[in-house]
Amino acid sequence: MDSVTHLVLGAAIGEVVLGKKIGYKAAVIGAIAETIPDLDVFLNFLTNDEILKLQIHRSYSHAFLTEISLAFLLSWFTYLIFKKRIAYGRLLLLWGLGLVTHSLLDCCTTYGTQFLLPFTHTLVGFNNIAVVDIFFTLPFMVFVVACFFMRKENTLRQKTAWTGISYALLYMVFTLVNKYNVHQHFAQDLDRQHIRVDQLYTSPTMFNNFLWAGIATTDDSIWLGDYSIMQKHGDAKWVSYPRNTALIKNWPDKHSADVLLWFSQGKYFVEKDADTLKFYNVKWGGDFREGEENKALPFYFLLYPDKGEWKSEVRQPHFTGPEFKAAFKALWHRMFRTD
Repeated sequence: MDSVTHLVLGAAIGEVVLGKKIGYKAAVIGAIAETIPDLDVFLNFLTNDEILKLQIHRSYSHAFLTEISLAFLLSWFTYLIFKKRIAYGRLLLLWGLGLVTHSLLDCCTTYGTQFLLPFTHTLVGFNNIAVVDIFFTLPFMVFVVACFFMRKENTLRQKTAWTGISYALLYMVFTLVNKYNVHQHFAQDLDRQHIRVDQLYTSPTMFNNFLWAGIATTDDSIWLGDYSIMQKHGDAKWVSYPRNTALIKNWPDKHSADVLLWFSQGKYFVEKDADTLKFYNVKWGGDFREGEENKALPFYFLLYPDKGEWKSEVRQPHFTGPEFKAAFKALWHRMFRTD
């Protein structure tokens, strides 16, 4: 998820584990632990290869085995810094929870996390919460920030931190219930509209857990729709695109093709324009009510030959302030539409 959410979670963990003992320092350690796995983004500055970047992010730095090993080392280092006045076991609990919950939280999003490396490169993604969800983060952050206005001896401080964590856990349950209900709705809706598909995927749209995207696939077609849990009536509006799977599976640059297929987890379609391939990874979402691909799905990859080499590029929107405001307003309207 986004960095702010990880910082809030880390600070809350630090507070409940060691806040009584070392005060704000516990929240700082927790926040650092929650941040460490995402330091892999700095490796992106070492390469211009967009395909390699997909393989690097959320890989070994987000793997359970790496994080547990790192927790033992960092706990010992911190144990020495505090001159052995803090129990090593408590420090290990703090570092371990901070590091591992980072990846577990990321596993709940759509991007996918290689949590089980080095045993498998499979992307773990439960798709029950957006990478940025203001309804999850902002209330949680209010509780955590409130803790910093109380002395560490104040019993209300620990209770406030636990209240924030309880809210976060309850919200996670809410997202899982939403996912189950929305998945059932999409399945029934496809059946009502006589759309036959092989696979159905669901994921929340950005900033919320009320408006959900449906992605349904066959070998030949991909169907994209959206549905708000606020809707009382009305079917989802599905848009269909030909998948053209043979174009990517037979692409000469096999390495790039294989990585994109792995990363998309089956949620993709392809177009060809002259000698350039457009790979739409639809699990990243978009405005599924738009008809033109480059408007409905502004995030996509370009694969093409250049001077005897195979190149790849990422195309993504660059919103101006007014454009972002208009897009957010449209999202908000669709989120709370009741018809």
